[in-house]
Amino acid sequence: MTGRGSTQNSPHLRETTLHGNALFPMMLYDVVSDPSFEERIGCHWHEEVEILVITKGEALIHLGGEVCPVREDTICIIPSNHLHLLTCGLHERLEFFAIVFHMDFLCGMGNDIVQKKYLEPCLSGNAACRVIDPADPWERRMLQCLGSIRAAFHAREYAYELAVRIRLLEALHLLVTNTAHDRKASEDPSDHRTVTVKAMMEYLRRNCDSDITLAQLEKEFGLSRGHICRLFRTMTNMSPFGYLNYYRIQQSLDLLEHSDDEISVVATRSGFNNISYFNRTFRKYMHMTPSEFRRSERV
Repeated sequence: MTGRGSTQNSPHLRETTLHGNALFPMMLYDVVSDPSFEERIGCHWHEEVEILVITKGEALIHLGGEVCPVREDTICIIPSNHLHLLTCGLHERLEFFAIVFHMDFLCGMGNDIVQKKYLEPCLSGNAACRVIDPADPWERRMLQCLGSIRAAFHAREYAYELAVRIRLLEALHLLVTNTAHDRKASEDPSDHRTVTVKAMMEYLRRNCDSDITLAQLEKEFGLSRGHICRLFRTMTNMSPFGYLNYYRIQQSLDLLEHSDDEISVVATRSGFNNISYFNRTFRKYMHMTPSEFRRSERV
């Protein structure tokens, strides 16, 4: 779970950060997001489940092909392997905490009846995508459980790991028992959309130093240009080439910070064949020039 900031966003779609460790595969993040960016969590996915709770401000979460408004106390259930991003208006305050955990944290590696019968249907697949604004008593109890997890995690008192697991299971029990009636069928067509967009993103990253065209994407994926653009924007809130430029700019940050290459060389190495276009694109995403970014990182 990566908070949006000038250098924090991973340039890779699949997040590779280790959340916890093999003995305790869970991590909690408190985030005060950077108000100078609209993206507060860049578009990414990971194998772990994420439960995100807004603590201050209002935003939009892009999840499962849908865009939902979120506000203080909103709970967002983000299933494993699902693309998601969080956006907020420029200069607006947004704070949240995220509980990120692997299924093994709850059930070990036994794949028992609890995991198969209850947790997997609740936390896997597009049917698991949920945005909850606590109104009903069970939703408020769930929010309290998540708050207790946050408090126990930070206090780190004796047996806090046990307390965290118990509260998380309690929160998921509330979710399972109160949403079973409206769970969608496991075969959801949007799962295919996610797989397709992930493949497109991988293709764009792999060929980021080439002049990629819509015609190439059309040939590579067997979809019409219009469908490619609509699908990509629906799932990521960006056009294919908007994502490509975003990725290229992220690539350039490391070069600007850790090399003494001229700006024109950094532009070329990042996949831009026109330094003026690189400068304009950099300013669009970073709200400063490449030179200003380099100076700010070397203070």
